Amino acid sequence: MRLERQGLGGKLWLYVVIAVMVLVLAGCGNTRTETTYNSNEQEKKAAATTEKRTIKDAYGEVQIPAQASRVVVLDIGALDNLLELGIKPVGAPSILAAGDPFPTYLKGTEGIKNIGSVNEPNLEAIDALKPDLIIGNKDTHDAIYKQLKQIAPTIFVNTLGITWKENLQLHAEAVNKQEVGKKLLDTYQKRIDELKPKYAGTAPKEVSLFRPRKDKLQLYLKKNFSGIIMEDAGIVRPAAQREASFSKDITEEQIAELDGDIILWFNREPDAFAKLEKGSLWATLKGVQKKAVHPVEWEYWLSGLGIQAANKVIDDLNTFAAAK
Repeated sequence: MRLERQGLGGKLWLYVVIAVMVLVLAGCGNTRTETTYNSNEQEKKAAATTEKRTIKDAYGEVQIPAQASRVVVLDIGALDNLLELGIKPVGAPSILAAGDPFPTYLKGTEGIKNIGSVNEPNLEAIDALKPDLIIGNKDTHDAIYKQLKQIAPTIFVNTLGITWKENLQLHAEAVNKQEVGKKLLDTYQKRIDELKPKYAGTAPKEVSLFRPRKDKLQLYLKKNFSGIIMEDAGIVRPAAQREASFSKDITEEQIAELDGDIILWFNREPDAFAKLEKGSLWATLKGVQKKAVHPVEWEYWLSGLGIQAANKVIDDLNTFAAAK
């Protein structure tokens, strides 16, 4: 009996040893599987970074990552567009001064690093973000183009404002979101088509847009961001505002040139409009007499330059068309 018990005990011990070895081997297998999985994921990420695509920008053909993951933008139009395309840049500028908040009409800007202002982006701040793609514009950033290219592949649109739709298409191509970009522009066009009848008719409403400034009045004409949107919608401008130019300066004595059935204005100088409104000539305007004067937000009427800003402008124009 004693020998039998010892034999049974020995067998049990052997079974325990075998079970432990099986568990250890299984654990090693899981570790290898997990390691292999992580390795594959890393390889995929590395491939996305090292693979290249060629696109054409303001300077010609540019090689960029197949799928950029750390994008820095140098203007608000690019920030606006990329956010709507579903891409959050790692860095972006303020409109006026470094450190200012990003435009309030844009959502989802939390965590984006401020890299200076649109007119003065900080190259050191950009470099510190280790971007794999930089998006800017030739109008504003031509002088630093060479330095930017040394940091990361860089694409530039030609101009801002009047080419904002073409800019959206290039931005979408740069981040591999061409189909999303097309849908955004299709939706924009649908909204424009719905807006057109509200300003048309035998006596179309003439819409004026101006900016009161400290020492002058600035008429915004047809070839600027908001002017292009109004032109797309077939909105008639007052006779003095039909030039194919960006803007025109007038004096208070020429105030009749800013009159319209609807008068829209924006500014960055809080006292400029109050001063104009107190002048004796202001009350002579038909738009004033009809109580059809409306302030608009300069952040998107003037400086937005992207698809979200364009839709905000359309929202305002729909509201003003319905106003009595």
